[in-house]
Amino acid sequence: MKSFEIRKEDEGQTLLKYIKRILLSANDSFIFKMLRKKNFVLNDKKATGSEKLIEGDVVKLYLSDDTFNNFAKRDKKIKTDEYMESYARFKEPDIVYEDKHILILNKPIDMLSQKAKKDDLSANEWMIGYLLYKKEITAEDLGIFMPSVCNRLDRNTGGMLLFGKSAFGSNILNEMLRERTLDKYYLTAVKGEVKEKAHVKAFLSKNEAKNTVTVLMEKKDENFDLIETEYIPVEYIKSLNITFLKVKLITGKSHQIRAHLAYLDHPVIGDFKYGDRAVNDRFKKEYRITNQILFCTEMTFPDTENYPEISGKTFMIKEPLVFKRLRG
Repeated sequence: MKSFEIRKEDEGQTLLKYIKRILLSANDSFIFKMLRKKNFVLNDKKATGSEKLIEGDVVKLYLSDDTFNNFAKRDKKIKTDEYMESYARFKEPDIVYEDKHILILNKPIDMLSQKAKKDDLSANEWMIGYLLYKKEITAEDLGIFMPSVCNRLDRNTGGMLLFGKSAFGSNILNEMLRERTLDKYYLTAVKGEVKEKAHVKAFLSKNEAKNTVTVLMEKKDENFDLIETEYIPVEYIKSLNITFLKVKLITGKSHQIRAHLAYLDHPVIGDFKYGDRAVNDRFKKEYRITNQILFCTEMTFPDTENYPEISGKTFMIKEPLVFKRLRG
């Protein structure tokens, strides 16, 4: 018999997922059979596998040592070289906040949230390399739980990126993002003068092949999803005819801020996908701006008894230097 006491780090996942992370070679059919026969129990009671685990729970697996070892074998050893290489390529990160369960990184422009191809510098791979370097996790730990990024920022969008270092942290963050209780604010510069704050709605559809989105005022078909965006004008630079906006992302669709603001005739400066080509060319020539001016600069966490370390807290980064340059 093998007994496992649930740590805070493992809290929030289902019993089925936890068992599958231990018995890597076991299929669902075998696990459910063992649950029905009470060979796998939770707190010495029969379980279904759907139970959400909490700290202090005890999972017992009544298997012989040979059977357990056979099911616990990994088909291949997880290699850590690429994670350590990513860490080495980005050794001086701007970490906004970190505890045992989550990490908030100020992601620089040109870094992907997750890699698209082998040679990409990915924040996700960097974070795993960082935890390996600090010896907070081992290669064996990665076979049970893989720390990962919980929200996404485009390559050319900078700012605050959330990571779950543990199953508990990932579950808490993902629940907040899913329930939209974590408020995310962006700072951007857009074409034209925006005089009043607004809460705007539209419908968005993504073309996966082209990696572009279309925004319409009315829903054309089932491929279009409702989007909601709030913004507040912060400052108008009359000489450049641009407005600095603080944007609250309510729904979180791909390219939402950029495409929605462009649809409203206030495209983001430096956005060569949805923006104004002539305006972007001017700012590229005069201010060397080659990427969209869009940064996730602030996050406010909801009140939560489950995670007092971050309950009700607001985290911010310094205003990016590009805004100072544009002010002159």
